Amino acid sequence: MKKVLVVLLMVIVLTVPFALFDALPAIGDTASAPNNHVSTHYIENAIKECNSPNMVTAVIVDYRAFDTLLETTVMFLAGAVVLLVLAKKPALKNRILIPKSKRMHKDKHGNPIYHTINKDVMITIIQPLILVYAVYVLFHGEVSLGGGFQAGALIAMAYILDVMVIPDKKNIFVLSKKNSVALAGLGPFIYTLVGIICMIGGGLFLEYAKLPIPVHTAELHSIGILVVEIGVTIGVAATIITILNAIMERVTFDDDNY
Repeated sequence: MKKVLVVLLMVIVLTVPFALFDALPAIGDTASAPNNHVSTHYIENAIKECNSPNMVTAVIVDYRAFDTLLETTVMFLAGAVVLLVLAKKPALKNRILIPKSKRMHKDKHGNPIYHTINKDVMITIIQPLILVYAVYVLFHGEVSLGGGFQAGALIAMAYILDVMVIPDKKNIFVLSKKNSVALAGLGPFIYTLVGIICMIGGGLFLEYAKLPIPVHTAELHSIGILVVEIGVTIGVAATIITILNAIMERVTFDDDNY
């Protein structure tokens, strides 16, 4: 009976979206709202209303700020679900075993070649560059290409390089599962907090112009965009790290053979 209900639920979930397709405007329909007045309004007023030369940023975190909040929340939930699914740490015998011999480069005579020192030097050089670029992408996203999602992915990449390429070296920073999932939740929290502060200032949720800060209205939009982008950055980076931590607990390396 349970299987029948599950199948029936899946059929309904998959059928409803297709049934609603007829209610959506046809692709390329010149009479649809996006092609009629919405896109035109964004193009003509984005810089004036959002104080952002980058219209993409203006749309994503100003005009569509609530939608982006939900996207950030979905990322956090994805990381939390992965953590819950993989929460139980498997016994050593049930983990994926990666023999060190499979990971070690060898010369033509079969002797192992140790690249640890070279890798350590390269990662030490690359990591700060990635982190600096992540900060640049975050703070420059309002006026050019970039933003919170890209900055968060770059920070997570620096972390992945730190803990996976040379797992035996002293890492720059290490986050436990609890800390990483807490940071992942902090991202949407910061985003939501900005919206609540806007309401306290007498505006609508995420109406940056109502932030209770004594600066020009145009600058309020810039401040609101920057703060929510910081929240997105933290949420994206911590979510990726959370998923990595959950997976790494299920892998062990056969280092005892050397």
